Amino acid sequence: MVGIFLSFLVQRYFGGIRYSKSLSFLILSLNRKRINIPVSETWTHALSSALSVGLGGSAGLEAPSVLAGSAIGTSVGSFFRIGKHHRSLLIGCGAAAAISAIFDSPIAGVLFAAEVLLPEFAVSALVPMMMSSAIAAVVSRLIITDERFFLGGSTLWQTNAIPYYFVCAAVCALVGVYVIRSAYFLADYLKKRFRSPWRRLFVGGTLLSLLLFIFPFLRGQGYIYVSKLFAGDLDFLRQSSVLLSWLPSNALILVIIVAAAIFVKVIVSVLTVDSGGDGGIFAPAMFIGAFTGFAFARSINLTGVIELNEFNFIVVGMCGVFTAVMRAPLTGIFLIAEVTGGYILLVPLMIVSSVSHFTANLFEPHSIYRKALAEKNLLGKDREQSMLRRQAVRLNLDKKYHILRPQDSFKHITRMFDLHQDEVFPVLDEENNFLGMVLRNKIITAMLNPEVCDYLLAFDLMDEPVETLSQDDDLADAMSAFDASSVEHLPVCNKGVFIGFLHKDRLWAKYRSLIKESNNF
Repeated sequence: MVGIFLSFLVQRYFGGIRYSKSLSFLILSLNRKRINIPVSETWTHALSSALSVGLGGSAGLEAPSVLAGSAIGTSVGSFFRIGKHHRSLLIGCGAAAAISAIFDSPIAGVLFAAEVLLPEFAVSALVPMMMSSAIAAVVSRLIITDERFFLGGSTLWQTNAIPYYFVCAAVCALVGVYVIRSAYFLADYLKKRFRSPWRRLFVGGTLLSLLLFIFPFLRGQGYIYVSKLFAGDLDFLRQSSVLLSWLPSNALILVIIVAAAIFVKVIVSVLTVDSGGDGGIFAPAMFIGAFTGFAFARSINLTGVIELNEFNFIVVGMCGVFTAVMRAPLTGIFLIAEVTGGYILLVPLMIVSSVSHFTANLFEPHSIYRKALAEKNLLGKDREQSMLRRQAVRLNLDKKYHILRPQDSFKHITRMFDLHQDEVFPVLDEENNFLGMVLRNKIITAMLNPEVCDYLLAFDLMDEPVETLSQDDDLADAMSAFDASSVEHLPVCNKGVFIGFLHKDRLWAKYRSLIKESNNF
């Protein structure tokens, strides 16, 4: 309670109104090339998450570290006046360095930045991220000399266990889907049920404290308890809790406690973050994966059908659930291999990661970071759509227009046409509300009929709008509107008041420049 309360105060008074505890906002900003991370986030995430997790909150430090590293990257870019395009790459460098420093896993750091944050970047972008990740690993090792993040050793895998790796991968995928959906459901429920942040802090914090009293091994990041699984010390699950210590010590009871830990870990992680604390789902996903792999292997072993190596399944379970939650299969393979010393398990890791990724996609098409963005239609389904969503309509407006009123005579219209030679004229009322537009071709056609043109007004010549855009729409919305209406010019209005035109030729020119910019990277 003290931890999430202090963390909440840091966020409220130092984080600012744009403070985000999830990578979703960073992914959206990178997707739309709107890179403007406040300098304060270079330290607020570190302090806020340290208070939450260090005092017992059940969350990970990786997401806050990635956000802090990204803030450092964009701050360096701003200081040296580097362009927005390459500033995005600096954000990737900061994120890769953060993961590399935490886990002593430079390869996983680069892959995480490439798969999760910057999936559209070219292979050439990996070079600076590799350098940043490698340097971070060196500096981290100099500071933390003999206390490396290392969960276990390697053992050989058996070919007769291969079918069980496939089954374990499917189980991990289902657990990953449960993690994603449960996290969103609980977070939404908390925010809707308790709108006041102070009330949410009190209610959520109280429930969190109760659950952590029953399951004390769910406190913090949980890596120490994963290490105990690798060491074969299972009785700690029962002995660490005042309530659970009364239960008998047998294999079935331990499997039940492990299963409970898998499902409750998501709840306490959501309560930690959404009650007011700070942290991420990175560590909980690895914790849940380790316990899922162990529970699967132990359950199979209890049947007596085959004797599975439980250590190996703890390793691949971490990879399977991580991949299902993050949708980063390569990161899952190399991160788990690096932190467990499990490169000898590379083949099982590849099997579990690929099967878990495929199976999870069948039930939940988006990662935990992209789900909310995709459901709000903030991320395009393909590369072109994503590029168009980066640009707002208001940034591409043509505001050089000449107004016509509906009662203007044809003589006045021709005078305006002779003076300006515009392709289109907006017809507005006295409050500048958009009524329609008069196209150049219609004016020329009317001029060829002198016997009737003197009787025409702007109201007679104007075309009423089939589609109207808002200044807050993006270019993907504009492209859809152009396709639906088959026009060359679309009016842009703010609450009915006309503010400019968006021209189809300009939209295509912008699209071509975005493609060229993307291909050059």
